[in-house]
Amino acid sequence: MQINVIMNPVAGKGRTIKSLPRVKRVLNRYDLEFQVYRTDYPGHATELASKLEERGDLLVAMGGDGTVREVVNGMKSANSKLGIIPSGMGNDLSRSLKIPASIEQASQLLLEGVGMKIDLGLEDGSLFSVMGIGFPAEVVETYRTMRNGFFKGSLIYLVSVLRSLSTLKTYRIVMDVDGQSRQYDACAIFVMSSGFTGGGINLVPHADLTDSLLDVAIIHEVGKVELALTLQKAYKGQHVDHPKIEFLRAKSVVIKPSKRMVKMIDGDLEGNTPVSIKVAPQARTVIIPNEN
Repeated sequence: MQINVIMNPVAGKGRTIKSLPRVKRVLNRYDLEFQVYRTDYPGHATELASKLEERGDLLVAMGGDGTVREVVNGMKSANSKLGIIPSGMGNDLSRSLKIPASIEQASQLLLEGVGMKIDLGLEDGSLFSVMGIGFPAEVVETYRTMRNGFFKGSLIYLVSVLRSLSTLKTYRIVMDVDGQSRQYDACAIFVMSSGFTGGGINLVPHADLTDSLLDVAIIHEVGKVELALTLQKAYKGQHVDHPKIEFLRAKSVVIKPSKRMVKMIDGDLEGNTPVSIKVAPQARTVIIPNEN
């Protein structure tokens, strides 16, 4: 069996391309056959995954959550195995799956891990792990305007969050959750199959990637300082009893804000509301640590 690594060379602001020699060293150590395919444009990873999956080899996504999402959507079979080497900025799906952050350990996991079928969200024919509207989209938009500036690394995320907090808005949103209509004044809504978002925020600590349900987190109207303090707690998952945060589980979610809003999908901005989401149970098989 050959290992085909689909690598986004610009993911992680250069971290991915710098990490490639370490991946090769691990795979060469075991005398494994492998090929590296570099993506050249948005959507290229999807095209590569679609072609390479047909060979029956192991597919590996090397990059951030956006790269993983492209590869996932290029695959067709829920039985084809996918390895993940997290080298992007967020790496939230790999974090939820307990895939090591270490490049060497993640590469070793390709050989020693076990396959697990995971649930994903499905919207307009596209699979995803995390979708957010409101505040999360504003953070990503701010990040995009700053990423080539003075701030570097994880500091960009922090500054993006702080700047977005300074202009925090509340939106009137109607949601249908498993057919039941609800109305909210909220600054953020997340629909997730996994637990982490925003580069390490443990937003839904109770999320289960195998329960055939989506997790919904609604952040109701809240003050800027209060949200900042709550986000600090959320990195450790210590925010779940906050009265302004509501958690739901559902098989389907329809979001209809009073105005069009940009969607954040796995760390990227893509399209606008309204949005209709369904759970895709056991959509893909991902290699995870064997904890037995």
